[in-house]
Amino acid sequence: MTLIESSKRLFNFLTLSVFLLVCSPDNFAATLKQVDNKTHLRWNIYTDKNNLQIEKRGPSILIKTLDRATYTSLKKELARVKKGTKYVKDISIKARNRITNAFNIEVELANRDVEVFNFYKDRDKRHVIDFWSSATDPVTSKVSQVKEVNAPEGKVVKSVKKPIVTAKTKAPLKRKKKKTKKIVKVVKKEESPYRDFRYGASFIWDYESLAPEYKTFVNIKRKTPEYFYPVKNVDYKKSKRDAHLQLAINYFRKKQYGLMYKTFKLYKTKYGDDKNQDIIEYIKANAIIKDFIEGKSEKTFKMAMGMLDAIATKTSNYEMKKAIFKYSLSYSLASKEYVKGLNMAKKFYIQSKENFDYEETQNALEAIFYNLAKLNQVGKIDELTKDKTILKIIPRQKLLAYRLYVLFKRGDIEETLKLFEKEKKNLATPYLESIQYNIAESYFRNGDYKEAVKFFDTFVTEYSYHSKTPSARLRIALAYDIMGKDIDKVNLLYLNAINRSQKGDIQHEAKIRYAALNTVRKRKLTERDLEKRVFLEFSEDTKLSKNLKKLLWQTRLRTFIVDRQYRNALSYLVALPLNGLTQVEKRVFNADGAEIVYGQVFASYKKGNYSEVLRLWSNYKKKYTKKVARDPYVNFIVGRSYLKLGLYDAFEKLISTNKNIEGKVNHTFPNWIDRPNFKERLLMTELEVIKDIKLAQYEKASKRTAFLMKNKKMRPLANYYAGLIQYGKKDYKKAEKSFENYITAQTKPTIIDPMDLTNLMTMYTESLYKLGKFDKFQATAKAILKDTENYLAGNEIVESSKERLTYLTLEIDSGKKKQKDYADLISRLNDFSKKYPKSVYSGRVDYLLGRTYLDNDRQKEARKLFEEILQKEDVSTSIKELVKSELSLI
Repeated sequence: MTLIESSKRLFNFLTLSVFLLVCSPDNFAATLKQVDNKTHLRWNIYTDKNNLQIEKRGPSILIKTLDRATYTSLKKELARVKKGTKYVKDISIKARNRITNAFNIEVELANRDVEVFNFYKDRDKRHVIDFWSSATDPVTSKVSQVKEVNAPEGKVVKSVKKPIVTAKTKAPLKRKKKKTKKIVKVVKKEESPYRDFRYGASFIWDYESLAPEYKTFVNIKRKTPEYFYPVKNVDYKKSKRDAHLQLAINYFRKKQYGLMYKTFKLYKTKYGDDKNQDIIEYIKANAIIKDFIEGKSEKTFKMAMGMLDAIATKTSNYEMKKAIFKYSLSYSLASKEYVKGLNMAKKFYIQSKENFDYEETQNALEAIFYNLAKLNQVGKIDELTKDKTILKIIPRQKLLAYRLYVLFKRGDIEETLKLFEKEKKNLATPYLESIQYNIAESYFRNGDYKEAVKFFDTFVTEYSYHSKTPSARLRIALAYDIMGKDIDKVNLLYLNAINRSQKGDIQHEAKIRYAALNTVRKRKLTERDLEKRVFLEFSEDTKLSKNLKKLLWQTRLRTFIVDRQYRNALSYLVALPLNGLTQVEKRVFNADGAEIVYGQVFASYKKGNYSEVLRLWSNYKKKYTKKVARDPYVNFIVGRSYLKLGLYDAFEKLISTNKNIEGKVNHTFPNWIDRPNFKERLLMTELEVIKDIKLAQYEKASKRTAFLMKNKKMRPLANYYAGLIQYGKKDYKKAEKSFENYITAQTKPTIIDPMDLTNLMTMYTESLYKLGKFDKFQATAKAILKDTENYLAGNEIVESSKERLTYLTLEIDSGKKKQKDYADLISRLNDFSKKYPKSVYSGRVDYLLGRTYLDNDRQKEARKLFEEILQKEDVSTSIKELVKSELSLI
């Protein structure tokens, strides 16, 4: 076989391959690939999007399909998956549903700490299921191993597992040793001054791949094909024909294209299509392109390229052909017409081999690989890399760079890394920039951040001039942030990415992430921290990508949350155009929205504004709260609000919807606002207790309170409810003890409702008053009044309770026979009248003030006050009789 025939066969082979790769249909198999990352477990199920339905049901995942082949394939794949791990407890194959006709596979999770997120990647045609577990935290897992074993208060004993002895082996005989208890101090883990990465600017997206370097031959906006093949003068003295042609060439050089075209037209009339026809067409095409470069005739540029293609096809002048091929390839790459570029590169390859121009053969082959890579034809690249001739022409590392680029660009990260690990021992370092960058990004996408940092760091060192270097700098900062490295180091890396980035998008992303770290994730903000929010301000002219807008929305929203500006946060969230986001992205905003709603509900509840609680709940529960994991404490607050307003039917409906709580996932993230960590069953029982007390059903309430008393965390609250029950039954002695148990036992205040606080203040002090413990009553009442002096000022419920306590203390002090400080009592009585001018106790307080004046020998002031009391219509008759009696004795 001759060299020309071999080249033509390769040309036909490449052409056929391009056609088959473009036209062949996609084939998907239900195959499962498991990736066990350090932080989570990932299942990749490669199949069509509509072929599988994945549902999270309590402690299990249900995978459904109607396709028997998919079911059989997936069943076989899952049989190889290891059970009994920290994520997956068991996998069971269910019978085919007779109603829906669907095949079902149930994956039982290891425990309730395991959270599951699933989504579909259209580009890869795969379902992704991620398993996350809080038990993977080394601190949490170590603490969970420590159990109490009759240890002193504040200390625990570490449990030790006994060795298992099988039937085949006998345990060695050991002398019995006296058991000693090893006392282990539990060191409480200090709360980090920063929230974890999820609470900041948490959206991460894939960066664009880096194609292997391929320099175009020329900039088509500045040069013409004449750059490669200049138009030469002819010997005009030789003949009239040559003189005529030279005249046209002179007009071409002077850019007098009108005269040039007329001269060529006259030439054709006189001489026809002769041997100079190729050069004439070549000159015309160059003239058109020159007009394009000068901005005069952009529309005719494609016509000129068509003319050049026609010349290259028919001319026998290789130098002219080569010039046209180089220019056409530059044009195809600039306009991203990779199919056209591939065809041109193949023609160039054949012509260069026929003319033994090996330098241009290498250029043509690299152009073929570059265009194939841009067309994602990894199969064709694999085939070409096995050709021995090609291996001699193009370096091995460059061929590998193209293979890795296509795999990476297609999103096949596992295959990219697998191929690199296989070939890296044969590669010289430093790697080509495309290999270095794409492998670094592959490790990053795969969750191997430590390895990603190594490759990105090398890329920055070796290719500091490259346009992708800013991206690498930001990836290093982001990887350090995700891994929870030293905050000062992370801040420095973000600032480095900001200051040394020339690309706007990278600089903007670094600014947002830096601001999120320092003004959202930091728990205690200073004025200096808040100043860094200037990085979240962008001018209207700033063009942000879709990903950057999404990141900026998230960060701005969370600044409102950490500032506890829940109303502003809700207004901002409602205004965001979330419809264009994916379901996973919407879920992030909905989760924050649920916390914002909880923040507003909680604030209204603390103020005793129960109707506002219910209004907020009814308006936003479907939009945000229902779209994320259930939040038992929100339901608890709503239930209490129903009871406070006497809406018992609505309360019963809420209770009935929360009875079947087993197997339902509760809200664990995000938790911007702390709430008591009680099981939902206990919270529902507590609501029932409150209802029973309000309806004076004390026997039912007592039984339920006894159930709450068994739980150590709930015991303080159970004492409070026991006190309410005993007070309602007029058992003041037991009520006194229960209230005191509540007050002394709790480490953190668990009563947040002003009405509950009022009940505690009123019923406890009333119990003391009824028991005649006046000294204790006075000391307690004065302490309560002092502690709650500025608490919920203006709240009617709280103020009413304070008013009664104040009155009772005045009553007791006035009744004492030996009053040492009349001036203080008179001052307090006057203060009461000023603070509570419309009090039901006003008449009695005025009478006590008059009596105090008399005891202090101030008869004139007493008489005046008594006469004023007699003139008041709202003073009771009994008090007026006492006043008349006092006046008769003056």
